[in-house]
Amino acid sequence: MPGDVSSTRIDEATESLNTKKFYLLLLFVSLIGVLGALMMFAFFFLQDIIAAFLWDGIPIDSLSPVFNPLILVICLLGGLGAGLIRHYFGGEIAIMAEDLIEFNREGRIGLKRGIELFSRGLVSLVCGAPLGPEAPLTVATGAAGTAIAEKARMPPPAVTLMSLSAISGFFGAFLSSPFAGALIFIETTLEKGIMTWKAILPSIVAATAGFAVYFLIAGSFIGSMFTLPAYEGFRDIDLLYAVILGLLGGVSGIFFIIVYKKMRSIFEPLENRPVFLGLLGGLGLGIAGILLPLTLFMGSDQLQVLINNYLEVSIVLLLILVVAKILLVTFSFSTGFAGGYIFPGFFIGGTLGILVFRLFPFIPLAVCLVCVIAGFSVALLRSPIALALIIAIVFEETLVPAMAISLVMGFVVSHSYSLPYTRKGTGNSADTPRE
Repeated sequence: MPGDVSSTRIDEATESLNTKKFYLLLLFVSLIGVLGALMMFAFFFLQDIIAAFLWDGIPIDSLSPVFNPLILVICLLGGLGAGLIRHYFGGEIAIMAEDLIEFNREGRIGLKRGIELFSRGLVSLVCGAPLGPEAPLTVATGAAGTAIAEKARMPPPAVTLMSLSAISGFFGAFLSSPFAGALIFIETTLEKGIMTWKAILPSIVAATAGFAVYFLIAGSFIGSMFTLPAYEGFRDIDLLYAVILGLLGGVSGIFFIIVYKKMRSIFEPLENRPVFLGLLGGLGLGIAGILLPLTLFMGSDQLQVLINNYLEVSIVLLLILVVAKILLVTFSFSTGFAGGYIFPGFFIGGTLGILVFRLFPFIPLAVCLVCVIAGFSVALLRSPIALALIIAIVFEETLVPAMAISLVMGFVVSHSYSLPYTRKGTGNSADTPRE
């Protein structure tokens, strides 16, 4: 593709908002959005069937160790599978933030990268990797949008818009919202001035189409994922608690970022040996799964287990789970497993919130949970408005005022740190804060 193909040229996808060409474009992006939703549905369908078969009869929600050798076997097979896929495709280890940086620079996502992330992400998640589905599906749906647009011989700016529309269709279905996906891209590119109304409006249309298709297939909205203890309602003092809890979440997020970059630097010399590195990752994952089963998988079901048993779980175990989950998530990324960090971040922040409640029981548990999750998550995703929408969807709406304060505090305290890993010799040191 000649010339500048980066996402900075997305404004050139069409001449004007109020033209026949733009309305035809909206029709096309709605179809692309439907494709993104269908890809998500296929991914989740396969994930549920395979995971149910592999883990049948294994008590993965146990609060105590489970000495079942099948856990180690399944995790080793997952590591081997992830390594073989990476070897076959020649894929690099990268998290969602790094893939989005590449998308912003190139304006497209290659089909080969999309197929690799879809398959490697599926293998990783069904075998218990403590990661979420959003990263593989973001890349895979974006790659599908790129492939269709390039097959139709669209100009580079339109290719970028089609990729973004496919991603928005996935997020619209995934989060039951036409706005969350668009907000993530708006906020992550805010300082670069990339996004324009010509990109935002089609993204919202694509997300709405994706959500509509998901609703037709599933017949329901994705409602609250967690059942929290009774919350008496908003109190002024909760805003003060939110400031402290948001700062705690943000500092914990900084710790996650530092550990992640250190873990990547440790395993970077082995990245050109994907099969060996994958087996090493599977071994570590299996050992962790035997000793601490709740650290496996993305963490939504496991966090609910902790919420249901918040008075029985010891303070020491809660602290161990927080540290172990951070180590295991960063270890899984660094050894070649593919996945996202949004919902694993919810587990980390939620577990830390329960720990805070056990130490300071005068703060409502619901406030501790949501506010620490907000502060921790915004340190990683750097998208406070989109996160506010996501957290409001998966938790109670009455907690939004306190959560909003925590998002701001977490964002401010972690603003000089960035999650993407900087390889040696390509820029700043891995431990250097972002400028």
